[in-house]
Amino acid sequence: MLKHHPPIPLILLLVTFFSTLLAAAPADYYIAGVDQTPNAVRVFPRNKPWTSSNLYWSFTAGKSSRGWSNLSDVKLRKTSSQGWIALVCASGGNAGIIDVSKKNLKTDLSDVLWTGSPGGNPHAIERIPHIGAVVVASSTPGKLTLYYPGNPKKINDFKNLKRSSVKYNAPGAHGVLWDPNGAPNDPEKGILWVSLDKYIRKYKITGRGKAMRLVREGGSIPFPGKGGLGHDLQPDYTNKNVLLTTDSYGAYAYDISTAKWTTLREEKAIKSFVRHRSGEYLWVTKEGKDGWVSRWVSFGIKAGEEASDKKGGNRMGFYKARVHDLAFE
Repeated sequence: MLKHHPPIPLILLLVTFFSTLLAAAPADYYIAGVDQTPNAVRVFPRNKPWTSSNLYWSFTAGKSSRGWSNLSDVKLRKTSSQGWIALVCASGGNAGIIDVSKKNLKTDLSDVLWTGSPGGNPHAIERIPHIGAVVVASSTPGKLTLYYPGNPKKINDFKNLKRSSVKYNAPGAHGVLWDPNGAPNDPEKGILWVSLDKYIRKYKITGRGKAMRLVREGGSIPFPGKGGLGHDLQPDYTNKNVLLTTDSYGAYAYDISTAKWTTLREEKAIKSFVRHRSGEYLWVTKEGKDGWVSRWVSFGIKAGEEASDKKGGNRMGFYKARVHDLAFE
């Protein structure tokens, strides 16, 4: 009895069809969203509904502490002694380090390893890994606050952090990001980038202990176009030479190697903007005339076009969304 075989062209069509489906499917990864409705950081998988049953990790500051009101930033980092930590800050005035190395998937203020009170409407926080310093960017009227290890030999002892008495004016400071500068094995070459009103700026970090200083390097770098109030500052995980920034009018890529800007998205009030290793962009744009949050995190391969997907819901109020990644670039 002769066996029936499908025609070769049909097989090729089926292979092409399923290959296209696989190529079009979004990558699997996690997103850390700063959700101001419950005043919490909540981590969800990219490709599942953002419901309580799919919650991967959370930190809830709640509504009872004024200093922790309106969480405004989160970054995931790793330390040699503590493992994973979350850097968080809040417009109410506080900044902190959260323990995420435990098996406890739902954390709160009792899991805070260190708290600082830089004040001035904190909008962003970063840790300098090789020296254990913490820098907080506050927007009103605009300043950077440096915390340094009192004992330079104990950079992972967070209770050892001291607030520097040196004042760093930074008008409208909204974003801060440590950049290994292409030299992860030579951390002294790293750069601290800051997003301000109408421009970005870079700093070197010198000294240890009480003598630690933030030293401006070069001139301020204006945003392209109208040049609005700077907001988010994030890595492009597909290219270590590119910074992603937003201002009042859009989202941009800054090529560190060429010192050139590229406009990626023209839209007002983009609160956060980042690119995953797969090439997918994710961003948060405020909804409505009032407030500064959105129910949705938007996704798309082409940053300048309509979002191809959105995640969130009516009971959510996202201010920022981050790729759940420990890397700086």
